[in-house]
Amino acid sequence: MKITRRDFLKASGVAAAAGVLAACSDGGSSSSSSGSDAGGSTGSDSSERPEWAMDADKVSGTLTVYTTMLQDEQDRIQEVFGQLYPDCTVQFQADSVGTLVTKVRSDSNSDCDVIAGGMFASDGTSNEDILQTYTTWQEENDQLTYVDDTHLKSYIDIQEMCIVVNPSLAEDAGVEIKGYNDLINDKLKGQIIVAAPDASSSGFRQLQTILAVMGDEFADDKAWDYIRKLVPLTFTTNSSKDVFNLVAQGEYTCGLSYENAVLDMIADGADIECVYMEEGNTAMASGMSITKNAPNLTAAQALMDMLASKEHGDWRTTHIFGRSNNKYASTKGLKDADELGNVDLDLDYITEHKQELIDKYNEIVAELS
Repeated sequence: MKITRRDFLKASGVAAAAGVLAACSDGGSSSSSSGSDAGGSTGSDSSERPEWAMDADKVSGTLTVYTTMLQDEQDRIQEVFGQLYPDCTVQFQADSVGTLVTKVRSDSNSDCDVIAGGMFASDGTSNEDILQTYTTWQEENDQLTYVDDTHLKSYIDIQEMCIVVNPSLAEDAGVEIKGYNDLINDKLKGQIIVAAPDASSSGFRQLQTILAVMGDEFADDKAWDYIRKLVPLTFTTNSSKDVFNLVAQGEYTCGLSYENAVLDMIADGADIECVYMEEGNTAMASGMSITKNAPNLTAAQALMDMLASKEHGDWRTTHIFGRSNNKYASTKGLKDADELGNVDLDLDYITEHKQELIDKYNEIVAELS
């Protein structure tokens, strides 16, 4: 199953829909707005503010966000958070989640308030030494599908995986890619780009998915045998963004990536395809966390509530094809999850054995390099 530029154009009304951040009077609906995309309803008038928003005068100073989010979402946050809290300035530092977590952990005086993106349910409590708990307004009001029992993370996104394909290069190579098995082809040697699972959240997500769908049981010998066949054909990067960007630029024929980033590039005109693996897929909740020593805690909490909202979820779906964790957010324009062949993951097992799985993968890479 693939999504192409042509498919996107058929649903252009979805992509063009404005993600208005309107005042929300209850958990299941939001009022309509006749204003611009930003919406006049995000002003400082308390009668027009979303129910989940703090008073504007309570949030000020600088909010520093370490993020894996796409630039469009960073821009959206700047715009809407600035309207809600005009006395607060948001600053972003973007990188892979592995790099961002390392930066926070290695600097006790880090200015980071929030790590937004890449904080997955499968991480368990692995980063509890650098995070603090927070319960969003949406969780308190039962608006979220997935909830972190430790409250170290608030989930805003449900991630599906995919293969990003450059159709011109695939045609030149004489290959058709419908799933993982199609990648085991000498014609693709050196033309498959993957993100390292020890450095990239999407890399580890792809490893989970392969181990879940390419064997008879999770991480059985059959699944690892597939990885042994795949590794010699691949080029590895430490950045999730390299995968879809370099495929779009024609440097690689295909790569192991994730749904919303690829669909977003297709919407922007990139000549690539989003292929959902015919062998199956996995879904994983991911989100954001407040750092343990957050310098601007109040602003960090305000951002968490904003990103968990239905309104931000609607914007993510219509603009960057993100599957929101808010129960009331739109899913229009996205493939129904029931069509993707999702296999359930044992989060406790993955959390407990994460390093073991990564180490085994790296051992295979070292052995075959």
